[in-house]
Parts: sequence; C-alpha cells; structure tokens
Amino acid sequence: MLLQSILDCISGTLAADPALAPPNDPRSPASIASDILNILLTADTPYNIHKLVNEQISTESWSEAIATALLHGLEGAINSGTRMAKASADALAQAKDAAIGFAENHPVYATLIALGILAILMPWMLEILGFGELGPIEGSFAADWQSKYAGYVPKGSLFSYFQRLGMRWHWSA
Repeated sequence: MLLQSILDCISGTLAADPALAPPNDPRSPASIASDILNILLTADTPYNIHKLVNEQISTESWSEAIATALLHGLEGAINSGTRMAKASADALAQAKDAAIGFAENHPVYATLIALGILAILMPWMLEILGFGELGPIEGSFAADWQSKYAGYVPKGSLFSYFQRLGMRWHWSA
C-alpha cells in the first residue's frame, strides 16, 4: 500500500484522481498572491507569517500563476522600497547574506551560475542592443556604434564579435 502510494505520487496518477484534487478557490491567482504579499509585508513574526499564509492557501493549491504573481509583487515591493515588517526585512537580509556568503565561499560555482544565466540571456541582450539576425537594427545602440566606424568595422573588434553573435545566436521560436 505504501509502496503503491509512492509510485502513484512519482508517476502522477494521484493528480488524476478527482477525490484528491485540491479544493477550488474562487479567487484569481493575482488576488491570492496579493493577499499573501500583504501578509509577508505586515506580519510581525515568522510564526504569524506561516500561520496566516496557511490560512490563505494550502500546499496542494499552489500554482505557477500564483507563484509568478507573488514573485512579481515581491519584486515590485522591494524595488519601490516598500517598508516591510521586521520578519520580512530580516528574511530578505538573511537571503542576501546567504547569497553573498555562497558567492564568497564557492566562487567557481557562483561563476558557473552567472555564466549560465548570461548564456540564457545573451540572445535577448544582443537583440535589445540592436544586434539583429540581419545586421544592426535601425535606430539602435548597435547602429549608432556602427556609424562611429564610418563604414569600416575592423576585423576582430568587439562590435564585429557582437554582430556575429547577433546574426548566429538568436531566439528560436
């Protein structure tokens, strides 16, 4: 019985059983995320955060839409300098210290993670800068930079390297 439950969980057959489906919440993901964000920003102790969040949502009713809305809300609150309750401010400070500590204690791993993120973002960055598939994009930074060369782009220059990447390494749909 226990082994079958574990196998069902791993294979995903439990999710297909309507009796085990999470309860339907009439609120939108954005509304749920807003309620949780309000708790995170106003609760005074970690225990209260845990208790109040559990009243809002269960582990079975989390969805990607709720997580995304919550992430965007947290990012907006942090970027706007929203005053957080002590528990949230302490958690943010601990997360920042842990990230800095990880980078200091594991510089090779931190470098590999940074390079991986850069590789994922590179096509987007090149396009934003104006290094398109067909050459510099009119009115972009790349077009302005190319105009500084007055018609001659030196072989092996940084501009030629970025343009080559932009023409070869593009988003595939």
